[in-house]
Amino acid sequence: MKILYTSFIFLLLFFINPVVAEQKIAFINMDKVISNSNSGISILNQLTDLKNKNSKFLENEKKRFKEKEKKLISQKNLITESDFQNKVDGLKLEIKSYNQNKNKLIAEFNKIKIDNTNKLLKLFDPILVKFSNDKEISIILQKKDIVVAKSELDITDEIIKIVNNEVKEFKIK
Repeated sequence: MKILYTSFIFLLLFFINPVVAEQKIAFINMDKVISNSNSGISILNQLTDLKNKNSKFLENEKKRFKEKEKKLISQKNLITESDFQNKVDGLKLEIKSYNQNKNKLIAEFNKIKIDNTNKLLKLFDPILVKFSNDKEISIILQKKDIVVAKSELDITDEIIKIVNNEVKEFKIK
């Protein structure tokens, strides 16, 4: 009985065809899509302009404080010690306020950068979904998460072309 049972299992396994399912996988370099697509270039240029504007404002404020400091040092021997100390304390308060404003500007810029980049990526989502449905791709991975892959699986350039056609420009809000 045991031999019959073993023979039956062996024959059953021998004649069953294994099922092979192929799933298409692709990868995309989102950094390249952002830096090479028209909408990505637009957002990067706007962010650069905003950063330069903030840097220029902060640099002008820094120069103003240095001038005030030089003026105060030159007046040290001309005014009383208490007046000098009051002016130094006032300058320290202004510098503290400047540093707080600087930190606030940097935090606001980073928030704007993250929020608008995420909004841009959300515009790319439907494009990726439609592309994956059209090409019957099961999984699209980010290139930075992959160690080794065939270059034929890279869909970055195709997505850039589609994004350039569908998302013309992106305005920072």
